[in-house]
Amino acid sequence: MGRTTLKSLAQALNMSVSTVSKALNDSYEISEATKKRVREFAKKHNYQPNVLAQSLKTGKTQTLGVVLPKMTSPFESQILEGMQQTASQHHYRIVIMNSMEDEELEKQALQSMLDKAVDGILFCPIHESSNIELAGKIMEDTPIVIFDRTNYALETHKIGVLNAEGTYSACKHLLDIGRKRIAVFCGARQGISAIRLSGYERAHQEFDIPIDTEYIVHCNVSSISELHIDMERHIERLLSLPFPPDAIVGVADTITTHLLGVLAKMGVAVPETLAVIGFANTDLAFSLNPSLSTIRQPTRDIGEISVNKLVEVINKRHRNQIAWEDIKLPTSIQFRRSTVGKA
Repeated sequence: MGRTTLKSLAQALNMSVSTVSKALNDSYEISEATKKRVREFAKKHNYQPNVLAQSLKTGKTQTLGVVLPKMTSPFESQILEGMQQTASQHHYRIVIMNSMEDEELEKQALQSMLDKAVDGILFCPIHESSNIELAGKIMEDTPIVIFDRTNYALETHKIGVLNAEGTYSACKHLLDIGRKRIAVFCGARQGISAIRLSGYERAHQEFDIPIDTEYIVHCNVSSISELHIDMERHIERLLSLPFPPDAIVGVADTITTHLLGVLAKMGVAVPETLAVIGFANTDLAFSLNPSLSTIRQPTRDIGEISVNKLVEVINKRHRNQIAWEDIKLPTSIQFRRSTVGKA
């Protein structure tokens, strides 16, 4: 068999083209046994659907766009893996664009998704108001689902985690082991910072410890090199204070995963001088020196649920009747040597 087409599949299976097409598209008119037979045969013979023909027939491109602010840590790759796998199950392809924490690039990425005629967009905005008017306009015709940085004033499905609870649990752990002067490192103008800071504030309130604003740090996350320079500058300032912090909580994966390296370069002992914990989904946390205590997010679940919700909206005839959901998944914490020494 040469290039496999619907017609050649139908001839080989002794079925009509219509039956094969309906089987591949999971039609209720076709039995499960027939669907299985057709799919297995199509897979064996490397059948690839004619996307252009499908688009002309259905008005859909079977493509989902993903716009996210960075791709520098395992966190993003794990979310994308969940999206890719789930999109494939729904017979969709994924197109990915990285805004690199830049609002103009984010605007260009969103507009590019329209040029590609994607059927829907999975969007992680840079911050609470970045390109909000453009996103709202796009939503009039093309559905958008917000993921990760969900503090965004767009009426749609939003899938994220219990951010405040994660930071609260990390701070409570530090306070429980006697670390009373906790600095918190946030990304400047990141949409997750404010809500994760609220968990930091809650823990201090419950332990009746005043918050020292000198300990609240906003780092430049435009690039890894700039992040390292900025973190070094902040750490030097903090350690020169009359009462320097004895712990740091990182509220973003990029910050947390690079913090140990910066401290090692500066000769700051962890956890003796500074205990370190933060949001990080790296599988190498145990192999770092010292092993890194982490707040871990259910990344693949975020990706999977985001795609499922977007496909639901795409297939909905009357979108004005949708009850939008704000889904928050729990985080988990793994305590390692960067906070508990030899434990």
